[in-house]
Amino acid sequence: MISQIHIKNFKSIVDLTLELGRVNLFIGENGSGKSNLLEAVAFLSSINSIDEDGILFSKGVRETEAELFSSAFSDDIPNIDIDFIADNQLIKTSYKIEDPMFLNWKDISTLEKAEGFKNILKKYGKHIEYNPFNNPFNFTTDFDEPSSLIQDITFREDTSDELETQIITELEEYAYYHYYRYYNYLTKFVIYSPEVSALREFKEKWHVRPLGIHGEGLFSLLVSMSKDNGSLQHIKEHLELIDWYDDFIIPNDLMSNEYRISIKDRFIDSNLKYLDQRSANEGFLFLLFYIVLFSSKKTPQFFAIDNIEASFNPKLCAKLINTLVELAKKNDKQVLMTTHNPATLDGLNLNDPEQRLFVVERNLDGHTIVTRITEKPKIDKPMKLSEMWTKGYLGGLPENF
Repeated sequence: MISQIHIKNFKSIVDLTLELGRVNLFIGENGSGKSNLLEAVAFLSSINSIDEDGILFSKGVRETEAELFSSAFSDDIPNIDIDFIADNQLIKTSYKIEDPMFLNWKDISTLEKAEGFKNILKKYGKHIEYNPFNNPFNFTTDFDEPSSLIQDITFREDTSDELETQIITELEEYAYYHYYRYYNYLTKFVIYSPEVSALREFKEKWHVRPLGIHGEGLFSLLVSMSKDNGSLQHIKEHLELIDWYDDFIIPNDLMSNEYRISIKDRFIDSNLKYLDQRSANEGFLFLLFYIVLFSSKKTPQFFAIDNIEASFNPKLCAKLINTLVELAKKNDKQVLMTTHNPATLDGLNLNDPEQRLFVVERNLDGHTIVTRITEKPKIDKPMKLSEMWTKGYLGGLPENF
């Protein structure tokens, strides 16, 4: 998991460090920078693909001019720095505007990424004839595949085959544990904002795998999970949070261009037809989406959800968080979530270090700042976290009215 992330000069964030858990919930007033936090991680997750058309938008980042990704608190366009720590390994990145005409962002931290390889090679310097990691013209363009650079190393004639194998093995292990492992973890990061229109239609998009930001691809993922014994039954059990729900099936007689599930309402006569997703209520569709997202092995390990409370009753909001925490732990998921519904907070257990609550605000200079709530404020009258937020004990509320 990502245990820490440090963000500099991204939108309203000037300099901010977050200590993350497994389930991270962000609250705050509108425009405080909650979504900017999620988008900073999506920006980071694009690695060397930021200049590709639509890559950020496909990850759930709001479309804007490229220069507006950088903090606008001064006349210049500062570099964006986003660093993170995972398993005690620090990975540093830095981005600058590369093309003044098209305003593309370019990762300029490649040299720093090669330092680990250089340090290993220093130990064996007397045995090496040529080391491509000392040649910036090679690895600034090829560092996405450090294994290819490793193979370009040449050894002195007196170096034994055993030692050559040892050096190559050590470099490849470093590449896996300190580069590929986190690269793969991050590049699949997506900000999900499911929309009822996408969930009702279940329309597929060829480029969405396995889930689109609005819920595209959910039907195909359900079909895939139905072939895994027990997976679909697991989904069905969690859907019982919806009172009227009894069961759902994927019909066997669907046409090739049909995307539909049949849903059983326990109050409707058993002789009547099943509902389908077009006539189900929004709460059921959103719950189905989230349970699948947190349960499938094909969905990202690390992702975000903007406005998790959409379409849910307050009591269901709290129970939903309970359920998603359980699923995140079971399926090794890490999530960043925003909410405007106080009831969502009541599903958190602040005594569990894997569950974290953050209040997002803007300071007097307009910079986004974040405070972690580690325990309930001590007050005379016992209150739920939802009450504490609405009564002003946690912060994150407008003060101009």
